[in-house]
Amino acid sequence: MNLSNRSRSVTIELPIMSFETDYVGIVNNTEFIRFVERVRYALSKKLGMTFKQVRNAKLWTVMARVEINYRSPGRFEDILLGTGWVEKVGNTSITLAYEFRLKGKKRLVADAKQVMVFVNNRLKPTPIPALLRKKL
Repeated sequence: MNLSNRSRSVTIELPIMSFETDYVGIVNNTEFIRFVERVRYALSKKLGMTFKQVRNAKLWTVMARVEINYRSPGRFEDILLGTGWVEKVGNTSITLAYEFRLKGKKRLVADAKQVMVFVNNRLKPTPIPALLRKKL
């Protein structure tokens, strides 16, 4: 994580439930999309950029890309620490980065990146308004 982004990151606990695992108790890979979304929501709140504010600006965000690297298994009843931060701000998009570590052991379970594009009501990319840009 870039040191300049450390103060603007957010970390939440993600207890792994049985329904998020496969038959041997390891987190199913598809669950990490949900974990990313939960961390993104917490990050948006920390930055003071609620979904309601984005909607009021007549903007929406769409996920253009997500990349997840699975580093080691997370298991039923483990607790992951999901950390997220803004890595890059473009004209119409932001790149968010994530790490998921095993609580208490700090072992890296996965890392991820997500590109979110701001669009108007016609789903056309649109520049990020200055008011929202300042919060990023």
